[in-house]
Amino acid sequence: MRKRKTSLKYDDSSKVTKVVLDTNILIEGIKDEYSYEKRVIDEVRRGNLRAFANHQTLRENRLILNQLIDSDTYRNEMEEFFAQVEPVVNRRQVRVVQDEEDNKILESAVEAGAAFLITNDADLLTLKTYNGVKILRPATFWAEYSDDESGGFWNEWTTYINSQRG
Repeated sequence: MRKRKTSLKYDDSSKVTKVVLDTNILIEGIKDEYSYEKRVIDEVRRGNLRAFANHQTLRENRLILNQLIDSDTYRNEMEEFFAQVEPVVNRRQVRVVQDEEDNKILESAVEAGAAFLITNDADLLTLKTYNGVKILRPATFWAEYSDDESGGFWNEWTTYINSQRG
């Protein structure tokens, strides 16, 4: 088992980092087996990350992915993923960005007490943090999350590259 950076771990080593994944992460994950999106999905499947979503988002994600997935193997992997996702009830309404669906993702992250919201959505990424939730691209999250031998350089490089994407 890989060692994780202490900055992402809670004081109690039995707790796992809480995340919320935007739908775009799931869609990108099915396109590229070696992407950071897929790595994050696999970490949730393995129980190394705790993922949360509200019931409506979960239902919509399942419908979208069922239309996009034609591989039985990947369909099974996504069922494993969805089995690990913990439902959250959004009790507070957030109106921070224009897209209603993005606001719902933020609501879920806040309600779950997630440390991270992982997304490729430009509007959400401009927030950087919201109510204690860090909003990151998958590659930036992965650089922070993984305990790479050359971590410092790669973390800086990944952050620089992602900042150039706009």
